Amino acid sequence: MADEVYTENSEQTAETAANIMNITEQSDSKAENNRKKKKHADDGEDYGIFGTIYDAVSVIVASMVIISVVFTFCFRLVGVDGPSMNNTLTNGDWLIVTPYYSEPKYKDIVISTKKTAAEGNLVKRVIAVAGDVVDITDEGKVIVNGKELDEPYIISDGRLHGDLNYPVTVPDDCVMLMGDNRPVSWDSRYSDIGFAETEYLMGKARFRVAVTDPLTKKISLTGDRDIYANSRTDN
Repeated sequence: MADEVYTENSEQTAETAANIMNITEQSDSKAENNRKKKKHADDGEDYGIFGTIYDAVSVIVASMVIISVVFTFCFRLVGVDGPSMNNTLTNGDWLIVTPYYSEPKYKDIVISTKKTAAEGNLVKRVIAVAGDVVDITDEGKVIVNGKELDEPYIISDGRLHGDLNYPVTVPDDCVMLMGDNRPVSWDSRYSDIGFAETEYLMGKARFRVAVTDPLTKKISLTGDRDIYANSRTDN
């Protein structure tokens, strides 16, 4: 409507002053109507601009809320920093992590947000859960409830059971965490890390979605997604 132009084409006839007055009044009336229409059109144009901005902001805000809900209740993207989970995970891997809605289990790879002597969150494997009795031999063999664990996923040089006095019992609402690269992993075997309360578990790592090139630091998607392939002993 703002681009439309209204015109009047009045032919004065000089027949009578009354007719001239009548035409003038009609012209003025139409001109006023035209002015009102233009004003409404201009107002509509202004509203359209602000309306578009409002709509865009609304979409952005709604998207942020949806993303926040998804990343809080559905999954999170977590990066791996360090070699403590080699060769299962490597420095620069990116993992999809989902929250726990049931109890954590042995072999789960989890992210613990508990504040410890280590800086940042811990990405480790669940070795034992609440109530389990754990013993670790001088050779590094892990025995849970009297049974030695079959751990095809670990790197070990027969070293280190930490500074705990074994055997130990995992407290209620806690898990015992260890890294797969046992010689370099700082984990629940050490008292300054300790057991991880389940309330601090961000969730279970489900699969790897991307890797970071160690030289270029470029992140790219990966086809090697299964992070539990080396922990299956029933194949």
